[in-house]
Amino acid sequence: MSYQPLHLATICTGNICRSPMAEVVLKHLVARDPLLKDHVNVTSAGTANWHAGSPMDPRARAALDRAGYDLPGSLGVFADPAYLDRQDLVVVMTREHLHDVRERLSNAATEVILWRNLLEPGANLDLADPYYGDTVEFDECLAVLSSGGHRLTSVLRSRLDERARDV
Repeated sequence: MSYQPLHLATICTGNICRSPMAEVVLKHLVARDPLLKDHVNVTSAGTANWHAGSPMDPRARAALDRAGYDLPGSLGVFADPAYLDRQDLVVVMTREHLHDVRERLSNAATEVILWRNLLEPGANLDLADPYYGDTVEFDECLAVLSSGGHRLTSVLRSRLDERARDV
């Protein structure tokens, strides 16, 4: 297939817990899927710029390590309009993120999805922020991210099939 890769962003508030964990999970899944590898670019960002340039929270990194996700996460990025407009698909953690992203986004072709809707379509549930929690809450958050990531790979395959037909 010779088309442009899909650009996918995962979004949370500060880009140090949920979205970088989701980024690592998705990069892991994409790298192991021959249909997705080299065709999907995964990044993450935050709706607030508090942690731009910062590494992921050590507790998030520890949760990933415990689960066997050894890929590195990227440094914190702010989800400004230019960043969002470069994405084909944006997956957000809460309804507030959904609102913030839609307010900033001017690219009508970019689809925005609430993460928990990958697992419970139409439920419109938020994925709780583990930042003020303990190890258990980080592990529970990661479990939801992992489950949703597996569902998202099906969405990505469908998107790539559509692009291949359009070429």
